[in-house]
Amino acid sequence: IHWDLVCIQTPDHGGGEIWFDDRLIRKDGRFVLDELAGLNPENLT
Repeated sequence: IHWDLVCIQTPDHGGGEIWFDDRLIRKDGRFVLDELAGLNPENLT
């Protein structure tokens, strides 16, 4: 099964957080872990 989810969590859409195993992964639409920072919009071309 392939399942795509779209979750707009930018501050202008109310913000939000994604946590995995008690670890904050994403906040207000931005990845906060250094390992995932490359997935933030300014790093995608």
